[in-house]
Amino acid sequence: MRPMDRCVCSRSAEEDWNPLNWNEIEAGIIQRRPWPHAVIFDMDGLMYRTEQMIREAWDIVGPEFVGHPLGDEIFQTMGMNRALRVTHFREKFGTDFPYSEFEKRYKAIVTRRKQTEGIPVQKGLFELLQLLSNEKIPMVLATGSSSIHTYLNLAVTRTPNVFRTMICGDMVRAAKPDPFIYRLACQKLGMKPEETLVLEDSVNGVRAAYAAGTPVIMIPDLQKDTSAVDDLYLHKMTSLLEVRDYIRSRYQE
Repeated sequence: MRPMDRCVCSRSAEEDWNPLNWNEIEAGIIQRRPWPHAVIFDMDGLMYRTEQMIREAWDIVGPEFVGHPLGDEIFQTMGMNRALRVTHFREKFGTDFPYSEFEKRYKAIVTRRKQTEGIPVQKGLFELLQLLSNEKIPMVLATGSSSIHTYLNLAVTRTPNVFRTMICGDMVRAAKPDPFIYRLACQKLGMKPEETLVLEDSVNGVRAAYAAGTPVIMIPDLQKDTSAVDDLYLHKMTSLLEVRDYIRSRYQE
């Protein structure tokens, strides 16, 4: 038999056969990819300027409940879910503070504004989402806001459906600054915390990301004083456009 007549790719029954391990192959590909392997987004203040809308609504309804505007309370409650906000208001204004009625009044104002005026989108959001989509970098949305307001924000702003999963404040047992929501995001991604990147605008959010072991870039919105977490974030940037350029430069190295 001439050498070319033999099938060099055939195996005899006696030869050991090791099937491909797709998990190991995928892990190898991920290891060869630049960091970050996934990006986890906060929402209010980070993607949209909704915290300013909430602050203004608290100023409007505050006098009906405590005799003065309450907009500045936003700085103590950024990143919190409803349960933590209830606790905050009742610890500060008394256990009989009617949070449900307060919430109903201010959310009606915010929702009406969203539907009539639209929602201001943070500079660079869509450009960043486009880059991450082009590079096949998975994205997760992890917010303290309720599911209904999260979906309303996405619909009103026509944000593309690019998130692998969304975790909202009414889906988790603990809210920022607790790290639970970011640990859950990593679990859903099937990645180690250090493989991901969190984007946050608030002190509570940065604390949550740091405690979860996820590198975090802070892009402050309303909360200009970041001194409490200046040792915790990886970088502080001025806009999501800057974040886009930072990630693009890492993938072009």
